[in-house]
Amino acid sequence: MPVNFPRQYDIFKKKADADLDLVIVALSLEDRGIDLDIIFFHLQQAVEKYLKTLLSFKNVHFEKIHDIQKLITLCSDNFVVLPGYIDTFIELNPYTVEGRYAIIADDMAEADTYSKLLLELKFYIESVIL
Repeated sequence: MPVNFPRQYDIFKKKADADLDLVIVALSLEDRGIDLDIIFFHLQQAVEKYLKTLLSFKNVHFEKIHDIQKLITLCSDNFVVLPGYIDTFIELNPYTVEGRYAIIADDMAEADTYSKLLLELKFYIESVIL
């Protein structure tokens, strides 16, 4: 029986979906006991992984990159079409590292706005790869 190995873009997509799911659950909690910087970290991670999903799907090689701006540029340089709102996510770049180690104050409304845009990005990517 042949073995079905997951494709790299499927792995990135699955991990991005998990980050987004975690954000949605955290934002829905009545007791906002989760630090906001953790939510922003997972928002950043989801964007990064969704961009890597598209790059992998288009067979674009990339080094170990965590910078959303660099990933957007790599997409553009390789004719990977992105939605017009994609640059909004560049503001999440500080959460790649600093969000894990320092307190960065933002408000819950921003997190909610990002999560809604991220859901749109997820649907866009699904329309491209499926």
